[in-house]
Amino acid sequence: MSRPLSDLRGPVRALFSDVDGTLTTQGRLEAATIAALEELDAGGVPVILVTGRPAGWGQALLRMLPVRAVVTENGGVTFAREGRRLLKLYGVPQSTLPEWRRRMNDAAVEVMAKVPGARFSSDSRYREVDLAIDWNEEVALGKADAETVVALLQKAGFTAVRSSVHVNFGPPLIDKLSACRTVIRQVLGGDPDDRAPYVFVGDALNDAPMFAGFPASVGVANVRAWWDELPARPVYVTERAEGAGLRELIAHLRAVAHG
Repeated sequence: MSRPLSDLRGPVRALFSDVDGTLTTQGRLEAATIAALEELDAGGVPVILVTGRPAGWGQALLRMLPVRAVVTENGGVTFAREGRRLLKLYGVPQSTLPEWRRRMNDAAVEVMAKVPGARFSSDSRYREVDLAIDWNEEVALGKADAETVVALLQKAGFTAVRSSVHVNFGPPLIDKLSACRTVIRQVLGGDPDDRAPYVFVGDALNDAPMFAGFPASVGVANVRAWWDELPARPVYVTERAEGAGLRELIAHLRAVAHG
């Protein structure tokens, strides 16, 4: 059973947030959500975005939004602010990327031949470390077909996980939680083994490592669509869905910070 958001207490050093279905509402970033991020950042609580979306999106999000860092490609590439410069961190050695890319392309071609209707996500061209098969964004595969894609890619030796829109896959041993540990250590100057002061909020299956790894883990209300499939569930769940749920969490965190 999840606990109500009112049970979540501070202090909070940073908020880690998923993007699709958490930061966004029906695929769009609402003005009220940007304002909430601004208020939280101004109050001294930095925001780190954590997404399966491509590196190309991450650089743009970091430039345009009041966030401290953006973890992209489920931990494959991370961007962070370092003064006026952007720090870029890879989840695997850059020298290995060409060979991984060749292997991933070959595997994807085989998978798409076996699962009719599966195809590369339209944002795959902007990816550096992982790739993505679209199952629920611009195509409409069933969950069973999406899970077949996951199983085939895992059998081929890749990390593969289903988000609300894509099956992301890439080199083994990269994931959102590992990248966030790096952010805590290298960007926030904290102890990655002490995750109590940090809050994570998400909504989908690929957020499960974060739900398991953060003592203060939150799901926006639409996480209940995947509840029975989640290998690890959030401790707290908001009353509202998507961006409204994130704003609900931010309002609570600001209230806690002010006693």
